[in-house]
Amino acid sequence: MNPASLLRRLALAVQFLTIARVRISDPVTTDELRDSTYFFPVVGLGLGLVLAATGSLLGWVFTWPVVAALLVVELAVLTGALHLDGLADMCDGFYAGRDRDDVLRIMKDPHIGTMGVVGLACVLGLKAVALMNVPPSRGLWVAAAAPVVGRSAVLLACAMGRYAREEGTGKTYIGQLGRDHAWMALGMAVFGCTMIREFVPAAFAFVLAGIWMVIFVNYCNRRIGGLTGDTVGALNETTELLVWLAASCR
Repeated sequence: MNPASLLRRLALAVQFLTIARVRISDPVTTDELRDSTYFFPVVGLGLGLVLAATGSLLGWVFTWPVVAALLVVELAVLTGALHLDGLADMCDGFYAGRDRDDVLRIMKDPHIGTMGVVGLACVLGLKAVALMNVPPSRGLWVAAAAPVVGRSAVLLACAMGRYAREEGTGKTYIGQLGRDHAWMALGMAVFGCTMIREFVPAAFAFVLAGIWMVIFVNYCNRRIGGLTGDTVGALNETTELLVWLAASCR
């Protein structure tokens, strides 16, 4: 694959996962969309570096707890709340739906319900509190680590899982990836965890994220027969939370 093709696939990943709008000429093929998933963790790294740079500037004005809370908000803005939307939809569907068809129907509803609001409040609140309690000396590194590990978990889940619906956007990615995607995900997850800069919390974050990803995929398989775009969004958000929780442990 030539450099121009790689850059095109990177641009597709950036456009899909962030609010950035990259001009892409010519029609996009299914293979290009599928190959763009290689760059999901790379986009996560880019988001993490933006968070670190912003946090460094904000640190001249605010205390670390305030900076940490603002970084949680910034990450939601930079991603267009894409994964948060999936988290809300999954909470509504999984905890209000009675059976598989009911869950899938509710998740497609554009309106947010009580469980979605509760899920968003819990995850965003815990994210902010966890990051606030990371030692300021390595807080920016930890802030940058979570988006990498979160999107690595998404890539690995798409490679391991199967799609729960007959049709949908996620069908291009979920269950269509190979072992090379899985190895890319694992490598970037390790890299992301090393950004925590202390062995014990870094190892804890890696193990915790891995166990959670396996539990999450198996739970979705039992509940609705696979994964959807909403569920992988929820996986990303909860994995980011677990990374920050692990990094905040004593």
